[in-house]
Amino acid sequence: MLIRKLLKLTVISTMVTFFGLTQVAISEEMPKAGKRENVDYYEIVLVKYKAGMAGKAGKMIKEHFAPASETAGTPKPFVMHMHTGDWDSVFFWKQGGSMGAFDWYMDADSEKWFAEFSKQSGGKDKADKIWADYQALIARSSRQIGHHHNPPKEEEAKK
Repeated sequence: MLIRKLLKLTVISTMVTFFGLTQVAISEEMPKAGKRENVDYYEIVLVKYKAGMAGKAGKMIKEHFAPASETAGTPKPFVMHMHTGDWDSVFFWKQGGSMGAFDWYMDADSEKWFAEFSKQSGGKDKADKIWADYQALIARSSRQIGHHHNPPKEEEAKK
């Protein structure tokens, strides 16, 4: 089983390397720097809750976190509840057309959200307690960043 997985990874790695290098090798020009156009970036958080805690976590999100986002006017995540695999939930926050939001350890939307969350919770200390209680329900999590290519705009499609 392990040997089959290693073989599969080797084949995939070889294909990626071959096709990637082939593209550069057959080009007559040197590769040039280029910025991604017409994309949206996403912060993606994968969460595995402790056994039996997913329902309690969902209730906390519904009662505390979503109302703070609604009142603060900050983006709410698209939530995917998983039926298979290692994760219970996957949260997607759209960040727009640049990686700029990831330059901040706390961006303006997060600051607005936490201020509203603290206000609705009855103060920062109570908000910190609710947040700590939610974090205690999590067995493990992973934060990823990705991008999505948007369909070409009508003008671009005509070119």
